[in-house]
Amino acid sequence: MNNNHSQTVNISTSTIVRFVLILLTLGFLFLIRDILLIVVVSVIIAAAATGPVNWLHSRHVPRLLGVVFVYLLLLLLLASAIALVFPPLAEQVRQLSSNFPGFLDKINLNLKEWWGGYKIEGNLQSFLNQIGNRLSKSTASVFSTIVSLFGGIFSATVILVISFYLTVQEKGIKRFFISLTPQDSQQYISDLVERIGVKIGGWLRGQLLIMLIVGLLVYLGLTLLGVKYALTLALIAGILEIVPYVGPIISAIPGIILAFLQAPVLGLLVLILYIVIQQLENYVIFPQVMKKTVGLNPIVIIIAMLIGAKLAGIL
Repeated sequence: MNNNHSQTVNISTSTIVRFVLILLTLGFLFLIRDILLIVVVSVIIAAAATGPVNWLHSRHVPRLLGVVFVYLLLLLLLASAIALVFPPLAEQVRQLSSNFPGFLDKINLNLKEWWGGYKIEGNLQSFLNQIGNRLSKSTASVFSTIVSLFGGIFSATVILVISFYLTVQEKGIKRFFISLTPQDSQQYISDLVERIGVKIGGWLRGQLLIMLIVGLLVYLGLTLLGVKYALTLALIAGILEIVPYVGPIISAIPGIILAFLQAPVLGLLVLILYIVIQQLENYVIFPQVMKKTVGLNPIVIIIAMLIGAKLAGIL
């Protein structure tokens, strides 16, 4: 005796309409992704600038004057940093790229002297050549991406204008998001944006300060040790501080290799230098800076970093 069971799935018209609307919304967001990126960057910059502007405003400085002062100061610092750092940095990068084949030959020669009997130098030489080629391609890709996203004068101007307007209005970020929110959700969004804005602004100011401190420490340490390309390596260390846990490790690798090529003992000293700076950052600089900028307890920050390091497999 055969029992045939058939199941019927009913999909309502409203479900189909909602699904289509979701797809259209996602497609629309994908099409305007560059504009969304500009808005996000503008909000982050405004959140970082709001703190100093509010501080000046509480000292009876007119808000518009305070915003102009803060933005002019930021632009002046940026222009000064570019003028001071870019010429020697460009020269070091040029020297490093021209000397890179010589570095590979020196590594290969050392391997032949130390481990020639194991016949590994050929494979490692091929591996290093691949690293060099991929590094060049990756660098070109990164720079092209940066140029496409932020390099245009128009995009930079739009970011500056939007962030300026968000800052010059009191609670401008909150007002902006409330204007995009339905009436029944405005109070919740208002409280949420205010809390997040304070934390993001404090985090960005703190992170920039940490990047500057670490970059300076690496530059001073490498310069005192006599390592070549200290400015380039310090800039790499400062930028990669934005990447938790893994960034400092990646930034240390080229410095250790270049120092080792100068002298094996120097490579060991540079390794110790990076370890000391990393420990100092993890347990002194980062907790204290974030305590001042974000308001988190240093002990909580240290415990959180230990947990993150454990999960990342570093400890």
